[in-house]
Amino acid sequence: ARLYKDSPRAAVDHPGLPPLTRYCVALAKYMQNPMKEYAALGKDIVSLSFHPCQQLLPEDKVRKTLDTAMVDMVNLCGVDINEAISDPYTAALLPYVCGLGHRKASAVLKTINTNGGVVNTRDELVGDLDQQKLPVVGPRVWNNCASFLMIVYDSSSSSSDYLDNTRVHPEDYELGRKMAADALELDEEDVKVEVDEGGPGAIVRKLIKEDGQEKVNDLILEEYAEQLERNYNQRKRATLETIRAELLQPYEELRKDFAILSNDEIFTMLTGENKDSLHEGVTVSINIRVVKEDFIIARLDSGLEGKVEAQDGPNSNMPLNRLFSVGQTTQAKVLEIDRSSFTLRLSLREEALRMPNKNLVDRDYGTWDVAQENKDKDELREKDKATGRSRRVVKHPLFRPFNSTQAEEYLGSQASGDVVIRPSSKGNDHLAVTWKVSDGVYQHIDVLELQKENEFSVGRQLKIGGKYTYSDLDELIVDHVKAMAKKVDEMKTHEKFQGGSKADTDKWLTTYTEANPKRSVYAFCLDSRHPGYFFLCFKAGQAARVNAWPVRIVPNAFELMKSPYPDMKALCNGFKLRHMSEMSKRG
Repeated sequence: ARLYKDSPRAAVDHPGLPPLTRYCVALAKYMQNPMKEYAALGKDIVSLSFHPCQQLLPEDKVRKTLDTAMVDMVNLCGVDINEAISDPYTAALLPYVCGLGHRKASAVLKTINTNGGVVNTRDELVGDLDQQKLPVVGPRVWNNCASFLMIVYDSSSSSSDYLDNTRVHPEDYELGRKMAADALELDEEDVKVEVDEGGPGAIVRKLIKEDGQEKVNDLILEEYAEQLERNYNQRKRATLETIRAELLQPYEELRKDFAILSNDEIFTMLTGENKDSLHEGVTVSINIRVVKEDFIIARLDSGLEGKVEAQDGPNSNMPLNRLFSVGQTTQAKVLEIDRSSFTLRLSLREEALRMPNKNLVDRDYGTWDVAQENKDKDELREKDKATGRSRRVVKHPLFRPFNSTQAEEYLGSQASGDVVIRPSSKGNDHLAVTWKVSDGVYQHIDVLELQKENEFSVGRQLKIGGKYTYSDLDELIVDHVKAMAKKVDEMKTHEKFQGGSKADTDKWLTTYTEANPKRSVYAFCLDSRHPGYFFLCFKAGQAARVNAWPVRIVPNAFELMKSPYPDMKALCNGFKLRHMSEMSKRG
C-alpha cells in the first residue's frame, strides 16, 4: 500500500484521491486479491520484506525466487482470460502463466482484442478459420498454457464447454466426457445422440444441468486407469483424480487456508518489533511522556508504551518526578512484554542497565568465537569513548552499523541498485545512505533529519541536498535511490552507452571518426570517479577533439548542464540542440 499510494499507477487509477485515500484503496485491493496486487508491483515487489534476512541476498536472486513463487501460485489458481482483457490487474497475472511471459502475454491480449475481445473456448486460442479468428498462440504455447487459462462456463450458451472452466487440459477432455457419460450411465447410442444435438461438451453439460456431479464419486477410477495403461500405454491415474475433482468443484481453492494472525504476528505488523529486536532483557531508548512520584509512562521509537514502577526506578529514595522530566530521553531495560496489550514493563535500576543484553541467538557449542566477539565489543566501546558519540541504531531492515568502507565492501557482492542505510559521521541528526551504482562504484548520500522526537529516533522529515524531502526511510529508498537506480539501468541499456572507461570511449569515438571523417558521433560512459555521474563524450568529425559533458543522475531524470531530461530520448535530443546552439555561437 505504501508503494502504491505515491506511484504513477495510483495517479492513473485514482487521479482525484489524496495519497492517504490511495493507501486505503491499496489495502482494500490487497484484501480482495493479494496475488493481483503482487503481480501489479512488477519489479518493485523486491521492495517488500518477506523475510528478515532477505536483504542479504542479491536483488536479482530475490526477484527470481519471487517470480517462481508467483508462477506457481498463478497457475495453481488459474487466470480468467476474458477478465484479463478488460481488467489490467488480472492482465498483470498473464506473464506468470506457463508458456507465456511478458512479451507473449501482451501479444495474447492484443490478438484477442483484434478477434473481437472475447474468447469463447480454449480451442479458439489457436485460431478458428471458420469464424475468421486469428491464432492467439501457437500450438506449443497453447499446449503449455491452455489448462491455466479459464473461461467461465455459461449454461445458457450451447458453445460453452464446462471443462474450459477447469484445470483439465484439453487433451484430456475426452476422458472427462467419458467419465461424465459413465456417471450418467449412458450407453454409446445415448452419447451419440447427445453429442449430435449439443456438440462435444453436451455430456458434461448434461451432468451439470442435472446436478449429477456427485455421481462421479461412484466411479472406480483404478480400473479405468489400468485399462488406459494396458490398452493405450497411458498412465492417467492422477489425471483421472484431477478430472473428478474438477467436475465436482472447478478450480477449487487449493492454497493454504486463511490463518488468523497470532498476537506475536499482529505485534510485529503494527510495531515493526519482533522477538529478535525486542525481548526481555534488552536495553532500549525511551522518551518520557508522563512522570509521577511513583511511576513513569514512556514511549519507544516504535511507538510502544512502557511503564516504570517505583520499585523499578533508580537506586534513590527521591520521587521519580524529582529525578526525571517529561520529554527526557534515557535508557531502560525491558523486564516484561505484553504483546496482546502492546505494553512493556521497564526498569531504570542501575544494576539492570549494567547487565548486558540477553543474546537470543541459539548457536551450537564450539561454533562461535565468544572471546573475539567480546574483544570486538571492547574495541567499539573504546572507539565510542574516543569520539564521544553513542552508536546509532535505526530499526530498518536496510540499516547496518557500517562506515563507508564497510558499506562498500558489503555491497560489493550485491546487485546494482542495492542500498545500505548507516550512521553518519556528521552526528545523530544525519544518516548516510550508500547505494551501488555499478561494479566498484558507490554513491554516499547525506540525509538530514528534521523534526526528530529525540536523539535516537529517525526524523519525521528527511532532506537530501536541500532539494528533496521525504517522510520516512522507505519513501526515500523507493522515490530517491531506486528512482536513480532505474535511470542508471536506463542509461546502461541505451544503444549509445559504452561499457568501458572514458579512455576506452574516447578511443572508440576516434576510431569511428577515422572511418567516417565527416560524421559526428557521441556516446555515454560511466564516470567512476564521481558516483552518480556519466560522461557524454562527443567528437564533431575527424579533425575535432573529443569533448565530454557531465550527465548527473537525479530521481526520475538525467541532468545535463543543470537542465533535467525525463528519459534517454529527451537527453539525446537535448544534447543535440545544445551542441548545435554552441556551434552556432562560435560561428
